[in-house]
Amino acid sequence: MLSLKRIIMGLIVIVAVIQLIPVTRTNPAEPDPIVFTNPQAEALAKRACYACHANTNAWDWYAYVAPVSWIYVDHVNEGRQALNFSDIAASIANSGEGGESGEGIPTHSHAEEENEGNGSEAGSVGGQGSAAELIDEVAEHMQNGEMPPSYFYLTHYADATLTSEEQTILVQGMRDALAGR
Repeated sequence: MLSLKRIIMGLIVIVAVIQLIPVTRTNPAEPDPIVFTNPQAEALAKRACYACHANTNAWDWYAYVAPVSWIYVDHVNEGRQALNFSDIAASIANSGEGGESGEGIPTHSHAEEENEGNGSEAGSVGGQGSAAELIDEVAEHMQNGEMPPSYFYLTHYADATLTSEEQTILVQGMRDALAGR
């Protein structure tokens, strides 16, 4: 019985000590935020996507409790790298690079797969992606059930769930907002 008490006390000490490991939770400036023309699409994006894909995170209470905070901050950083509604120009540019960018939206387009080996490049000049490629990637991941990721439902189920109609509204809202880019 004494060893069980020591194990429990040891775990309490470890949990207390890991709280001292700093984690950087940032909400940097919004250099190029997407400007939705459809208020319903904007509301859907803010409700279902902005927690990980914008620089406006509210940082839930568990973002301050290690080791969950380490995972949470890492996922937000990966989400922002893949698609950031606060820096949409960078997200568009990243959409044509090829390869995977973490667990977010892949930056490897289907056009690149079809053109591999024949010297043709998808996207615009210099390996830059296009708004259309980014939107297609977003739509594909939502339709395949990859976005939001399953672990996100543990804390944001009602907020993150979009019906197929809402997905269509969001995708069309992104198309309208990014027309001409």
